[in-house]
Amino acid sequence: MVIRLPKWFLLCLCAFFLSQGNKVVDNLFEYSKNIEIFTALYKELGTNYVDEIEPGKLMKTGIDAMLKSLDPYTNFFTEYQAEEALIEKQGQYGGVGCRIMIRNHYPVVNFIEEGYAFNIADVRLGDIISSINGISLKDKSTDQLLSMVRGAPNTSFSIEIDREGKSIKKQITRMAIKTASVSFSGLFQGDIAYVKLEEFGQHASDEIEASLKKMMEKTELKGVILDLRDNGGGLLNEAVQIVGLFVGENRSIVTLRGQNVTGPKNWITPNKALLPNTPLVVLVNEHSASASEVVSGSLQDMDRAVIMGQTSFGKGLVQNYASLPYRTQMKLTVAKYYTPSGRCIQKLQYGDRDENGVAKTMSTAQKKAFKTQGGRTVYEGGGIDPDVALKPYQGLEILKWLEQENIVFDWANQQYNLQPDSIFHPITEQQFAQFSQFAIKKSQVTLQEKLHKAMTSMYSDTLFIKQISGLKINADHVANKVKTDLTTQKSSIILQMNHALMERKLKKNRFHQEWLLLDLESKEAAALIHQLDRYQSLLK
Repeated sequence: MVIRLPKWFLLCLCAFFLSQGNKVVDNLFEYSKNIEIFTALYKELGTNYVDEIEPGKLMKTGIDAMLKSLDPYTNFFTEYQAEEALIEKQGQYGGVGCRIMIRNHYPVVNFIEEGYAFNIADVRLGDIISSINGISLKDKSTDQLLSMVRGAPNTSFSIEIDREGKSIKKQITRMAIKTASVSFSGLFQGDIAYVKLEEFGQHASDEIEASLKKMMEKTELKGVILDLRDNGGGLLNEAVQIVGLFVGENRSIVTLRGQNVTGPKNWITPNKALLPNTPLVVLVNEHSASASEVVSGSLQDMDRAVIMGQTSFGKGLVQNYASLPYRTQMKLTVAKYYTPSGRCIQKLQYGDRDENGVAKTMSTAQKKAFKTQGGRTVYEGGGIDPDVALKPYQGLEILKWLEQENIVFDWANQQYNLQPDSIFHPITEQQFAQFSQFAIKKSQVTLQEKLHKAMTSMYSDTLFIKQISGLKINADHVANKVKTDLTTQKSSIILQMNHALMERKLKKNRFHQEWLLLDLESKEAAALIHQLDRYQSLLK
């Protein structure tokens, strides 16, 4: 079998050389040499390799390996995958309205969007999706699952789910998915505007502006809480306009720097301020990334808002989409972005990797200091550090463990499935006692499984593994430790339990209203706004 490089590939190479000008001329020999080596290797494999080779699959493997050496955001989409790229770019598609996580080789539903296909079909949190159209989903990747559930609106497919050990079959009809960027907004404590922004989708700034105006009609606002926790980003222009609502027009928000940046390099606010002087607190956490960091970082640099929560994710890279021949596409990192003070908050340095190929982070000594507009010191290379740091999980290891091991998640699924139509009531003493027993039992099983898995990965002796599997961990010691922690941190754990049940039993708008009254970090933000002297001192 002889493989010929397609004409489009050669034309793309020529176009690339021509577009790069003198820089490529200087390195023309290196480009030419490596393309020649690659072509010869590709043809040799196709001609003489012992087994038959699929040319497209081989090329895709090579491209993926090449891009993996750069950063995780630079991706190639085959013709088959091009629809996924379009979905990611536009944020509109025919789907089911859910998010999943992989547990024990199968996808498990961990979020359902109200009013969409899975919600309508009564698919629930915690349901294990075992098959789609009769095809087993065991060990299928998230990308493979997405390709099966997404498609044209009003088309259908069948699924089989496992719910608490019971197999259930359902017919699902895809719907046009277009979610609002602002999932909830409302007055908090009577005079503070609270806005929860889930993503920076199209019209995100318009949604925030409309929400704020609606609340301004009801009362004179003492402050604004902009909640960017768990917001992974989105459209850069929307981030710039959101900042404009609080600082006004003609302010430089972000600068893009790359070897061949096309389009605007310095992004300026185009809109007039809606609330130029109202106290503003921005909530962030470790999952706040990209556009969330543009907003929080620029507001921090201009001393316009107090940033509260945990250090953000640290994604200071900008991606664009490029159309390639035969309906293939590419998403590639084209620039780094810099906040008004001049800092880049990119945490992982993909150009500097350790011996295992893992991207390094800057050491404290390597991080350069910058000054905000008012002279406060901020640092590059590690996300946005909050002005008021709040410990994740309130600094309690038991809360972190309960979340990481999905113990509250599983308990809440079990409780909801027992009485799906009952109304929500706050957690009782009896429910907490039942949960404690549930958590203790699961902790023992979890630790035993982890021990076995660790031993299996370390040793290949099957007889030894069988002997290890027969050993029992000190069940009483584990039970006592978990029971002590649960009792000591009872109020915080009950808060987690209430959140989980409310999420399942209340409609989205009602859930946000009720949870806002319990959320400790939102309460901290409101308290700061009402302490104007403290708020102002943090910005000086």
